Amino acid sequence: MTAFSLINDTGRRVRFVLDAGLAEADPVNFHPLVNTATTAISQAGFRAFLAALGVTPLIVDFETLTPR
Repeated sequence: MTAFSLINDTGRRVRFVLDAGLAEADPVNFHPLVNTATTAISQAGFRAFLAALGVTPLIVDFETLTPR
């Protein structure tokens, strides 16, 4: 799934989990709803996109998690 697909979650049923490393990267890259291209967006632009949708990401540091 691409982060940009959150625009299609009009019922806000998806809980968006964002890796801590990605939350600090600038720019970030995502597929624009199809995987035939990649779009780069600044971290500020990405956060503005999420805010416009009313999405607050759950930020998780996956590198510190222990595999089960």
